[in-house]
Amino acid sequence: MNYTTKYQSIVLMGKIASGKGTQAHAVMNHFGGTLYSNGNKVREAAQTATVFGKKIKTMYEGGYLIPEWVASYWMTHALVSQYEHERVIFEAVAKKPNEAELFHEIHSWLNRSYVVFNLEVSDDTVRERSLARSRDIVDSPKSVEKRLEEYHTYTARSVEFFRTQGTLVDIDGSLSPEEVQHKIFSFLME
Repeated sequence: MNYTTKYQSIVLMGKIASGKGTQAHAVMNHFGGTLYSNGNKVREAAQTATVFGKKIKTMYEGGYLIPEWVASYWMTHALVSQYEHERVIFEAVAKKPNEAELFHEIHSWLNRSYVVFNLEVSDDTVRERSLARSRDIVDSPKSVEKRLEEYHTYTARSVEFFRTQGTLVDIDGSLSPEEVQHKIFSFLME
Protein backbone atom coordinates (compact mmCIF):
# COMPACT_ATOMS: atom_id res chain seq x y z
CA MET A 1 0.00 0.00 0.00
CA ASN A 2 1.41 3.39 -1.00
CA TYR A 3 0.83 6.36 1.26
CA THR A 4 0.77 9.97 0.11
CA THR A 5 2.95 12.87 1.15
CA LYS A 6 3.31 16.46 0.00
CA TYR A 7 7.11 16.20 -0.28
CA GLN A 8 8.70 15.70 -3.68
CA SER A 9 12.17 15.19 -2.18
CA ILE A 10 12.80 13.31 1.05
CA VAL A 11 16.34 13.33 2.43
CA LEU A 12 17.86 10.95 4.99
CA MET A 13 20.93 12.38 6.72
CA GLY A 14 23.06 11.19 9.60
CA LYS A 15 26.35 9.61 10.51
CA ILE A 16 27.61 6.35 9.08
CA ALA A 17 25.46 3.41 10.25
CA SER A 18 22.67 5.69 11.49
CA GLY A 19 20.06 3.79 9.45
CA LYS A 20 19.78 6.13 6.46
CA GLY A 21 19.74 3.34 3.87
CA THR A 22 17.24 1.23 5.78
CA GLN A 23 14.85 4.14 6.18
CA ALA A 24 15.32 5.38 2.62
CA HIS A 25 14.20 1.98 1.30
CA ALA A 26 11.22 1.93 3.68
CA VAL A 27 10.13 5.42 2.57
CA MET A 28 10.49 4.50 -1.11
CA ASN A 29 8.53 1.26 -0.67
CA HIS A 30 5.63 3.00 1.09
CA PHE A 31 5.50 6.44 -0.52
CA GLY A 32 6.79 5.57 -3.98
CA GLY A 33 9.45 7.34 -5.96
CA THR A 34 13.08 6.75 -6.82
CA LEU A 35 15.90 6.07 -4.40
CA TYR A 36 18.96 8.22 -5.06
CA SER A 37 22.18 7.67 -3.14
CA ASN A 38 25.53 9.34 -3.73
CA GLY A 39 26.94 6.50 -1.61
CA ASN A 40 25.75 3.96 -4.17
CA LYS A 41 27.18 6.08 -6.98
CA VAL A 42 30.52 6.26 -5.14
CA ARG A 43 30.62 2.47 -4.69
CA GLU A 44 29.80 1.99 -8.40
CA ALA A 45 32.46 4.48 -9.51
CA ALA A 46 35.04 2.90 -7.19
CA GLN A 47 34.69 -0.37 -9.12
CA THR A 48 35.69 1.17 -12.46
CA ALA A 49 39.27 1.02 -13.72
CA THR A 50 39.35 4.69 -14.74
CA VAL A 51 41.45 7.48 -13.23
CA PHE A 52 38.24 8.88 -11.72
CA GLY A 53 37.19 5.48 -10.37
CA LYS A 54 40.57 4.83 -8.79
CA LYS A 55 40.58 8.26 -7.12
CA ILE A 56 37.04 7.77 -5.81
CA LYS A 57 38.00 4.31 -4.51
CA THR A 58 40.95 5.75 -2.58
CA MET A 59 38.73 8.43 -1.01
CA TYR A 60 35.94 5.97 -0.23
CA GLU A 61 38.21 3.41 1.39
CA GLY A 62 39.97 6.13 3.36
CA GLY A 63 36.68 7.38 4.81
CA TYR A 64 36.77 10.75 3.07
CA LEU A 65 33.77 12.54 1.60
CA ILE A 66 33.89 12.85 -2.18
CA PRO A 67 34.78 16.21 -3.73
CA GLU A 68 32.03 18.76 -3.54
CA TRP A 69 31.92 19.24 -7.32
CA VAL A 70 31.27 15.52 -7.87
CA ALA A 71 28.53 15.30 -5.25
CA SER A 72 26.90 18.52 -6.48
CA TYR A 73 27.04 17.46 -10.12
CA TRP A 74 25.43 14.08 -9.42
CA MET A 75 22.76 15.62 -7.18
CA THR A 76 21.96 18.44 -9.64
CA HIS A 77 21.75 16.01 -12.55
CA ALA A 78 19.33 13.84 -10.57
CA LEU A 79 17.06 16.78 -9.79
CA VAL A 80 16.97 18.59 -13.12
CA SER A 81 17.51 15.81 -15.65
CA GLN A 82 16.91 12.31 -14.35
CA TYR A 83 14.01 12.59 -11.88
CA GLU A 84 12.52 16.03 -12.48
CA HIS A 85 8.92 14.81 -12.28
CA GLU A 86 9.34 12.04 -9.70
CA ARG A 87 9.47 11.86 -5.94
CA VAL A 88 13.08 11.22 -4.96
CA ILE A 89 14.29 9.72 -1.70
CA PHE A 90 17.82 11.00 -1.20
CA GLU A 91 20.37 9.17 0.93
CA ALA A 92 23.96 10.38 1.32
CA VAL A 93 23.57 13.80 -0.32
CA ALA A 94 24.31 17.39 0.74
CA LYS A 95 27.00 16.28 3.15
CA LYS A 96 29.04 19.47 2.81
CA PRO A 97 27.56 22.93 3.56
CA ASN A 98 27.88 24.23 -0.01
CA GLU A 99 26.12 21.09 -1.26
CA ALA A 100 23.30 21.69 1.24
CA GLU A 101 22.96 25.29 0.10
CA LEU A 102 22.88 24.18 -3.55
CA PHE A 103 20.28 21.50 -2.75
CA HIS A 104 18.08 24.14 -1.11
CA GLU A 105 18.64 26.63 -3.94
CA ILE A 106 17.65 24.10 -6.60
CA HIS A 107 14.50 23.16 -4.71
CA SER A 108 13.55 26.81 -4.19
CA TRP A 109 14.18 27.59 -7.85
CA LEU A 110 12.15 24.60 -9.04
CA ASN A 111 9.47 25.21 -6.39
CA ARG A 112 10.01 21.60 -5.31
CA SER A 113 9.06 20.71 -1.71
CA TYR A 114 11.53 18.82 0.45
CA VAL A 115 12.16 17.62 3.98
CA VAL A 116 15.35 16.40 5.64
CA PHE A 117 15.31 13.71 8.33
CA ASN A 118 18.40 13.79 10.54
CA LEU A 119 18.91 10.38 12.15
CA GLU A 120 20.81 11.20 15.32
CA VAL A 121 23.08 8.55 16.85
CA SER A 122 26.11 8.82 19.09
CA ASP A 123 29.63 8.20 17.85
CA ASP A 124 29.77 5.09 20.06
CA THR A 125 26.60 3.75 18.41
CA VAL A 126 28.24 4.31 15.01
CA ARG A 127 31.28 2.32 16.10
CA GLU A 128 29.14 -0.55 17.46
CA ARG A 129 26.89 -0.75 14.39
CA SER A 130 29.80 -0.52 11.95
CA LEU A 131 31.64 -3.32 13.72
CA ALA A 132 28.49 -5.45 13.74
CA ARG A 133 27.70 -5.03 10.05
CA SER A 134 31.28 -5.00 8.63
CA ARG A 135 29.83 -4.35 5.17
CA ASP A 136 33.17 -3.47 3.60
CA ILE A 137 36.41 -1.59 4.29
CA VAL A 138 34.39 1.53 5.16
CA ASP A 139 33.24 -0.22 8.34
CA SER A 140 36.85 -0.77 9.48
CA PRO A 141 37.74 1.13 12.69
CA LYS A 142 40.19 3.44 10.89
CA SER A 143 37.69 4.35 8.16
CA VAL A 144 34.85 4.80 10.68
CA GLU A 145 36.95 7.28 12.67
CA LYS A 146 37.75 9.25 9.52
CA ARG A 147 34.09 9.26 8.48
CA LEU A 148 33.08 10.49 11.93
CA GLU A 149 35.67 13.26 11.62
CA GLU A 150 34.29 14.19 8.19
CA TYR A 151 30.75 14.21 9.62
CA HIS A 152 31.69 16.56 12.47
CA THR A 153 33.74 18.80 10.16
CA TYR A 154 31.23 19.06 7.31
CA THR A 155 27.90 17.27 7.57
CA ALA A 156 27.00 18.63 11.01
CA ARG A 157 27.15 22.09 9.41
CA SER A 158 24.88 20.94 6.57
CA VAL A 159 22.40 19.66 9.15
CA GLU A 160 22.44 23.07 10.83
CA PHE A 161 21.90 24.80 7.49
CA PHE A 162 18.75 22.75 6.86
CA ARG A 163 17.63 23.52 10.42
CA THR A 164 17.86 27.27 9.67
CA GLN A 165 15.72 26.71 6.55
CA GLY A 166 12.98 25.04 8.61
CA THR A 167 13.25 21.83 6.58
CA LEU A 168 14.95 19.59 9.16
CA VAL A 169 13.31 16.97 11.36
CA ASP A 170 15.49 15.36 14.04
CA ILE A 171 14.82 11.67 14.72
CA ASP A 172 16.43 9.57 17.44
CA GLY A 173 18.27 7.04 15.29
CA SER A 174 19.11 4.86 18.29
CA LEU A 175 15.51 3.65 18.41
CA SER A 176 14.58 0.40 16.67
CA PRO A 177 14.25 0.62 12.87
CA GLU A 178 10.49 0.16 13.24
CA GLU A 179 10.22 3.05 15.71
CA VAL A 180 12.31 5.33 13.49
CA GLN A 181 10.18 4.36 10.49
CA HIS A 182 6.98 5.12 12.43
CA LYS A 183 8.24 8.62 13.31
CA ILE A 184 9.26 9.34 9.72
CA PHE A 185 6.02 8.01 8.25
CA SER A 186 3.91 9.94 10.77
CA PHE A 187 5.62 13.18 9.78
CA LEU A 188 5.32 12.50 6.05
CA MET A 189 1.58 11.83 6.32
CA GLU A 190 0.82 15.07 8.19
